[in-house]
Amino acid sequence: MRTIILGKEGDQPFPITADGVSRHHARITIDDKGNWMLEDTDSSNGTYIRNETDGTMSRIAQISITPMTFICLGPDNAKGCCFYARQVLKENYGNFTTEYEYLNEREDYFAEQLKQIEKKSKNLNIVKAVLPVVLLALSVAVVPGMGPVSWIIRGVASALPTVLILIFYNPTEMKKEVKAGQDKFSHCPNPCCSGKLTSKEIRNMRCAKCKK
Repeated sequence: MRTIILGKEGDQPFPITADGVSRHHARITIDDKGNWMLEDTDSSNGTYIRNETDGTMSRIAQISITPMTFICLGPDNAKGCCFYARQVLKENYGNFTTEYEYLNEREDYFAEQLKQIEKKSKNLNIVKAVLPVVLLALSVAVVPGMGPVSWIIRGVASALPTVLILIFYNPTEMKKEVKAGQDKFSHCPNPCCSGKLTSKEIRNMRCAKCKK
């Protein structure tokens, strides 16, 4: 059994000075079978872990984790301290290769999402260009003549595809959502750094702020 106390006066191999972290903030226990458990020790600002599917942070009391669980003691900003669980082991601390490899996998995932949105957007642009012409021709055949009703029907037929596409598929908003999700996975893996990484920094596997 191995126990690591996390906090300003904790056993972790890195210093914690953030205002939002308690002296004895949380505890990680690793049993003889290699199972990891994270427990908040009644800290003032709470202990959080990141959901690796959507990037949201959830406050916990006690939960089973893995070495790659992303933990925040206190808030996810300069007043808290955030790190991957594996960094609490002295033999792992300071080597961020595993974390950067994981972040690069996430970058690949988000890049593929953006690529698919762009591809579908181009296909829909073709539909927006062709379908109104087809519907206009059909409306002329179904409702011939030059009266106001005919022109209204033709106008609706021409505009309807574009309106429906914008309602049900807005690529601009979808890209914003993807980039917002991407931002949740851009935290520097160095526990002593509160910086957010750019895509370039992740690809280069080096934070420009802390040089780690």
